[in-house]
Amino acid sequence: MNPFPIEESKVYPAQHHFRIIIHAGSAAAEGLAAVLRDFTVVAPLMPGQASRQGRYQTLQVTVRLDGRDEHLRLDAALRAVEGVRILL
Repeated sequence: MNPFPIEESKVYPAQHHFRIIIHAGSAAAEGLAAVLRDFTVVAPLMPGQASRQGRYQTLQVTVRLDGRDEHLRLDAALRAVEGVRILL
C-alpha cells in the first residue's frame, strides 16, 4: 500500500527520463531497445558516459507514460533485462 496516494490525473500523462546503468559490452542495449518498442519513446535510447574503468555504461531514454500501471510495467521490464545494474 502506498502511504502517499498519487492522484494520477495530476501526474500522467507525462514524459519520464530514465538513466540506465548497464555492464559495458553486454547485450543489454539490445534488450532495452526491445522492451521500449512497446512504449511511446519521445527521445531514443542514447549512450551516456562510461565509468572511469570502463565496466559500466549509462544509457538515456525519455518515454511518455499514460499512467502509474504503465510506469510500473516499464520499470519492471527494464530492470529484468540481463546486464542492467541500476535504473534511475
